[in-house]
Order: sequence, then structure tokens, then C-alpha cells
Amino acid sequence: MDEITRQYRDALRLLFIFARAGDAPAGNLAVPGSVRVVTSEKKLQKMDFWVRNPDHFAYALLQAHNDDASLGYLAAAQSIADSEEPELRRDAMVKFLYGAYEPLDTALAPLFSCGLARMVRAPETRQRTYFLLPEGLARADQMEAELPEAKWYSERAALVGDFCKGKSGDQLARWQYRHPTYSGAKNGETIKSIAHEVRQLLVAASEASNA
Repeated sequence: MDEITRQYRDALRLLFIFARAGDAPAGNLAVPGSVRVVTSEKKLQKMDFWVRNPDHFAYALLQAHNDDASLGYLAAAQSIADSEEPELRRDAMVKFLYGAYEPLDTALAPLFSCGLARMVRAPETRQRTYFLLPEGLARADQMEAELPEAKWYSERAALVGDFCKGKSGDQLARWQYRHPTYSGAKNGETIKSIAHEVRQLLVAASEASNA
């Protein structure tokens, strides 16, 4: 994949994370005219990892189901495992000191330059907050309606957003560290697929739920 194509794909994915997984801006987290907010880079990185790694996301959904079956996540996890998503959609990330990480500046540049999104850095903490602007939401809605590829990103980002709602970046990091393949990856090492294991776990979970 050439650099321009990858940048476009990464920008599209992040646009849908903002549009479908972001929260409604409120109080001091509001930039005038903004329509969605992701409150930290850490949270954005964690959501991006799950969009890019369906097998790891299915594992998180299964763990959530095991914690509270009323959440209704088993069917979603099973749908991912029963598909080829863990192979076809996988976009591996590297493990750094605090989990999966990839620099976002190149992917975000088109969103910022086209007036679709904006980043604000707090002067005291240097924490980055990301805001989706009305034109960004309109562009996401248009692409979802017109492009089959965009529809998948929209639906997956919405599911990731539902799972992540009300959770901080630190809380999401703890969820991802629950799997030993993730937590055991060394600094600078690619986080490996867990698709085969997740499929086996889901077979057992489905059998248990039908017993």
C-alpha cells in the first residue's frame, strides 16, 4: 500500500471514530460549533486499536459478556469471530511502553486541514483533546451512504464507541492488557493476532449459553 493510500485510509478510519465513537461536547470540553469529542490521545489510540484489530475487540466483548451477560455483547463478538474480519481487517499495531501506539499526526492532517476536525492541547497538562466539526460529521454521513467500505468503518466505530462510552483511556488500557498476548508483547514488538483463540473461546461460550 502506497503512502498516500494509507494516509487516506487512516484518515477515514479516524474520522469515523470521531463521528461514531466520540462523545457529545459539554462544558469546558466544548469547542464552538463542535459536534463530537474524544477526550484524550490515549483513548483515541485504544479505540483505534480495536477498530484495527477485530480479534482483540471480540475478546474484549467476550470478557464484558462474561462480566455481565445483560450487556448483550456475545452476539457481536460471535459475529466478528464467524467472519473473516480478524484476517481481512487486521491492521497490526506495535506495542510501546503504554500499549498499542502509532503516531497519528499524518493521518489526522487531512482532517485538520480540510476543517473536519480540530485538536486542542491543554496548556497545563499538554493533554490532547479532539473535536469533530459539523463538516466532518456531514462528510462521514455522506461517505457512509455512498461508499460500502465506509459503511463498515461507521458500524464498527459505533460498536467500539458503545463499548468505550464512559471509560477513560486508562480504563480502556486495562481492558486491553487483560489478554496475555497484548500485555506480554515487548516494547517495539508487533501485537500478535489472537483470532484462533478467540474463536475457540466463543465456541465454548456459545455452548455454555445454549446449555
